[in-house]
Amino acid sequence: MSETIENFEVYLKEKNIPLKKSQLKNGQILFNGNFRLSKTRVLPFGIVFDSKDAKSIDFQITYHKLAYVKDFTKKAEILELLNELNQVKAGYYSVILAGDGEVYLKQLSRTTSDVLAAYEMMVFGSTIAKVIIKEIEKVLEPASAE
Repeated sequence: MSETIENFEVYLKEKNIPLKKSQLKNGQILFNGNFRLSKTRVLPFGIVFDSKDAKSIDFQITYHKLAYVKDFTKKAEILELLNELNQVKAGYYSVILAGDGEVYLKQLSRTTSDVLAAYEMMVFGSTIAKVIIKEIEKVLEPASAE
């Protein structure tokens, strides 16, 4: 296992963050967890690290299920909003509309054995997700978003 992944695990333990670790078929290492958005809603996310042992490795953070577009007559309006959010509010992340209607947040980056920046991007992503969710709800559920 790479020093980077070992350091990330140590950091998670120090911060008392319980993530489930698994190895993917391609050898990459996945950590899954949930951020609590409210008393009734959690945001599932995963962070995947390349498993190679190198000075710097790729990783990807994905926050799933920000919203679902069920009414595809709103697709153009949602895509326009996502473009705006990607330019103005998404920061390091990209907001994406999948073919099945799921809206998710994704970030690709590189890290070294000093995993503080990767950890901070993971945590900061939940804050970005909260902002994005509120904006999307204004389009999908205008009455309940106010």
